[in-house]
Amino acid sequence: MRGFLADLRREFSGYNGKRFSQDLMAGITVAAVALPLALAFGVSSGADAAAGLITAILGGIVIGFLSGASYQISGPTGAMAAVLAGVVASYGLQGVFVATLLAGIVLVLAGVLRLGRLVSIIPMPVITGFTSGIALVIALGQLDNFFGTHTAHSGNLGMVRTYLEQGFQPNMQTLVIGLFVVLSMILWPKKWQAVFPSSLAALIVVLIANAFLKWDVAVVGEIPRTLLPAVRLTPGKNRF
Repeated sequence: MRGFLADLRREFSGYNGKRFSQDLMAGITVAAVALPLALAFGVSSGADAAAGLITAILGGIVIGFLSGASYQISGPTGAMAAVLAGVVASYGLQGVFVATLLAGIVLVLAGVLRLGRLVSIIPMPVITGFTSGIALVIALGQLDNFFGTHTAHSGNLGMVRTYLEQGFQPNMQTLVIGLFVVLSMILWPKKWQAVFPSSLAALIVVLIANAFLKWDVAVVGEIPRTLLPAVRLTPGKNRF
């Protein structure tokens, strides 16, 4: 506790209006970047956009109150989206809740037992391969959303099978929006990135364009107005 209080005094030593404005702008920037990511990862995990948004908000609040740490991730992460997609497909959202609870317990035990130092001996190729594999899984899992198609078979291989059996007929309006967002994030000048995130800029542009053009594209849907949705962990209903 003494160390925590000493860290707080050191952190806020000489704190003034200028530093507050910098922190405020940093918070707004991170929130702006995390918003579309949270929505996207909620969908890519097999749940919905609302689940991603609520998770990002609650995670940020909890870690903020605990003061954070160098290796804590309070924002949406693609690795978990890819892992949870398989859990959702097999066990539904109740399975995700149980898996998340168990993962939290394991992490707490690892922290108490000081097992974090074991990460330092993991070979870099393992980390690189894991990250690259996750990126491929996420990309393949979002082909339907990107092209506006609907596959009859589940899983990435099943999606390819559907394309081979039924042909590939993308929705051109959906494809145009997807390409615009991707190209905007690639071509957005770096000097503008520090002021206004490319992901948020692209999101605003396509929202305005779609509002006027009224294209027939899938939308996220209604955003919940509560952090306690009706779908939650229900003891006694989990059967594996």
